[in-house]
Amino acid sequence: GNALGGAGVALGLAATAGPRLATAGAGLLTQAALALGAGGVCGLVIAARCAITDLPQLVAAFHSLVGLAATITSIAAYMSHPAATGAAHLGAAWFGVLIGAVTFTGSIVAFAKLQGLVPSKEVSLPGKGAWNAASIVGALCCGKVFFDAAVAGAVGDASWALAGVAAFGAFLGAHATLAVGGGDTPVVITVLNSSSGWALCAEGFVLGSQLLTVVGALIGASGAILS
Repeated sequence: GNALGGAGVALGLAATAGPRLATAGAGLLTQAALALGAGGVCGLVIAARCAITDLPQLVAAFHSLVGLAATITSIAAYMSHPAATGAAHLGAAWFGVLIGAVTFTGSIVAFAKLQGLVPSKEVSLPGKGAWNAASIVGALCCGKVFFDAAVAGAVGDASWALAGVAAFGAFLGAHATLAVGGGDTPVVITVLNSSSGWALCAEGFVLGSQLLTVVGALIGASGAILS
């Protein structure tokens, strides 16, 4: 599983960077090399120091980075190409921001529960179902504002609407995960694994990368089956 995951990430990086190598400037290539090098070194050091019993926490922590990357990339992809107002493109951006934010905060809370940084018992606000439903409705309303603003060419308003989607998604991920007991947290991690795949899939749609879309769908489907 880890080997396939590493191969998938390597293919994703190659598919994303490959077509741009011929046209990218030296400065951009240097920045990309530094980012890849720093990320690779950090990943190797963290994984090497992780005990086998702490692997669930490590997986949750890495999933949070996938969610954060999907959220930031979806917002940045819209802001860099605001003229792309197709329904599929805007929908993928909205979905990537929402699922990415849910994955980000949910994975952080799952990590904190397994690491003993927060109580492992169920913690939630009174009427937790209503709070979760309200956050979903809020994300949908922000999505409507985003669509209308993007089509009208109001980039600032559309960007703020995406930020609102991210905020509602972040609350939903944290609150829903906090409401799960410590004994069920490993199952939550597999659910978040699936959501990280769907976030990657949406990211592929936004970036126009078929490989990212396929890899994300594979991760999302396998995580759902595992759950």
